[in-house]
Amino acid sequence: MKHFILTFILATFLVSCGAKQPAIISSSTNPTETSTTHEPFLDIIKMAPNKKYALSGEFPVKVGEKSVQNQRRYIASLAGPNGEELTFHRRGSCCPYESENGMMGSALVDVYEVTFEGLKEPILLYISFYDEGPLYIPYGFTKRNLN
Repeated sequence: MKHFILTFILATFLVSCGAKQPAIISSSTNPTETSTTHEPFLDIIKMAPNKKYALSGEFPVKVGEKSVQNQRRYIASLAGPNGEELTFHRRGSCCPYESENGMMGSALVDVYEVTFEGLKEPILLYISFYDEGPLYIPYGFTKRNLN
């Protein structure tokens, strides 16, 4: 019986750890915005090489320049899978990582909650403004049509 209980506890712990989203360290009450109210980046044209890109704190989008505006421009560059307009707001920050551009060698990733018409549950996008990296279209999104 002890073996069964220990196995059950261990299995529950492993499953719960793997299923959790990163804890949001700070929270925000930012207003909801739409992607069409911001100027997009025009050079984001390739799909992400990694299905977790932007959708996980481990693989954040790196827009650089310590610019919140760059974070919003990145989201404004995207659309839903059928070209839907995005609605979003910043939920908070999470996922500290080492960065010489952050405070005392550490940076945080901002978490944006994104929705669009027909979506059942919001999608979280993970974006860092401390570092720069190539910008891609994350899995489940398309490039915003500017016409």
